[in-house]
Amino acid sequence: MKKVHFFRIILFLFIIAFPIFNMNLKNNQVSDIDNRKLIEFSEIFSGENIPQNIEGYIGDRIGFRTEMVNLYTKGMDILFNEMIHPSYQCGKDGYIFSKLKESETDKEFQEVYSDFILNFQNYCIDRGIKFLYAAEPSKTTVYSEFLPDGYNYNNENFECFLSLLKDKNVNYLYTGEALIDAKSSKQVFDKKYDANHWNETGAIIGISSILDRLNDLDSRVDKFDINKFEAVEYTNTTLPVSHFDINEKTTHYNLKKDNSLSITDFRNEIKQSKQFTYFANYKNPNNKDAPKILIFAGSYFQGRDKFLTENFSEVIRIHNYHNVIDYDYYINVFNPDIVLFESTEYTHSDYYFPLDKMKNTTYNKELKNYSNLSESKFAYIKDNTFKKSDTNLTSFSIPIEGEKLSYVYADISNRILDCRVKEINGKQEVEFSIPTSEIKNLSKFSLYLISEDESRIANLSCNLN
Repeated sequence: MKKVHFFRIILFLFIIAFPIFNMNLKNNQVSDIDNRKLIEFSEIFSGENIPQNIEGYIGDRIGFRTEMVNLYTKGMDILFNEMIHPSYQCGKDGYIFSKLKESETDKEFQEVYSDFILNFQNYCIDRGIKFLYAAEPSKTTVYSEFLPDGYNYNNENFECFLSLLKDKNVNYLYTGEALIDAKSSKQVFDKKYDANHWNETGAIIGISSILDRLNDLDSRVDKFDINKFEAVEYTNTTLPVSHFDINEKTTHYNLKKDNSLSITDFRNEIKQSKQFTYFANYKNPNNKDAPKILIFAGSYFQGRDKFLTENFSEVIRIHNYHNVIDYDYYINVFNPDIVLFESTEYTHSDYYFPLDKMKNTTYNKELKNYSNLSESKFAYIKDNTFKKSDTNLTSFSIPIEGEKLSYVYADISNRILDCRVKEINGKQEVEFSIPTSEIKNLSKFSLYLISEDESRIANLSCNLN
């Protein structure tokens, strides 16, 4: 009998300890059931509430977490017809929404974010680039009547943001108006499948309205043509980043003739946030006279490039989160005719668009503002010969000696590029990037340096080999 009790104790301890021994201790892990980055060990002691951080770390990384959550979720669904999931919750009439939170109005963020968009717009206009900002609604906003009983829907934060855009004369479009108008006759977000993104029908409605506005800016942009697509019925069997079973039909739209070519030249060379790496580049040889568009977009545009590629000579799509802060870098590299920046209402937070960077990043003024400055040799380069890269992108990092700088410009390949001035260990460096193909036959370029007080300009000649 004692052996039986001893065996039971050992078995019980093993059941408790086994998940602990199988903890996921790897860095940069993302949960495939709630689509978020797991807490890192280094984050445990970085906050004020260390016990809570320890609990969160263990809860995130304990062995078989995914299997346990899936088993519990399926059990609650089968036994009680109730959804218990870290990412989703049920609404009325079979609708599924992302986990609902109390909405708070963050006026400081909306003020800074709207200023950032305004400055982005002005930067583009000053350089002859057309600009449009598009704001996308959440499923919660479009289908608010199907939210669960007891949830007090409040969209004041987003309404405050849209009001600021209007007051600041930002050229913007809110696609929510078109989606809400269409929902009486079309399902613009699937009832169940995706709690966070429009379906392809909704994407067509939203992107069509964006193309209409871009056509107003540049008549070379064709409006959306539904006749170029074939509607195909598709069945979703699980919720995204989840193992929760569903059986829901939706409509996908396939291009009858895809004229675009996928370009991968810069995929592994351009600078991007390590967290947010969506990138796509397409050229359309059948529409060479159309403009080139640079798009900063989130997951609403992921997989939706087919609705845009026929309307432009080239489409470049960069993941908007964090990366949009470096819009001057991407404009240097891709030299677009049009810039489209879009974001979705529930992403308007410091996590996706860092406040400190939006407030403190310095962008060049237009070079023509300094056309009357007196020339002076207040700064110089020790070695003025630079090598072209043997890859698709050439990135320069040029040490500057002498006095402090405010702005620097590169006059290269019949273009004026805005450079970033960085101070590293007390030394100034000038950085910029350009496609190697643009400087293939070039042997010289110039740098224009603006003094810290913006009263003098230095013209430095550089060699390329």
